[in-house]
Amino acid sequence: MKIPELRINERRCISCGTNTPNPLYCYDCYFKTPAGLVDRKREIMLQKYTRIEGGGECRCCVHWKHRCLLGIPEGGTRYAENCPARETVSVLE
Repeated sequence: MKIPELRINERRCISCGTNTPNPLYCYDCYFKTPAGLVDRKREIMLQKYTRIEGGGECRCCVHWKHRCLLGIPEGGTRYAENCPARETVSVLE
């Protein structure tokens, strides 16, 4: 099998040898590496949590500014209702 010539901004994947614009691995080989597996698991986890427009209940939280400032992946979804960082009773009320 003949591999096509490299174009500008392409290099060979260090695993399989196909052309890729990525630094080391092609898309398929990257997800076989330990770092790629972690990224894949994170993508799958985030797909389970569909975002609510405007942030849902999180928009009232002191840790919310268009996203969860604490980095909680469920932030802005209906799963974040049980978030321990979310204020449920305000001091000002």
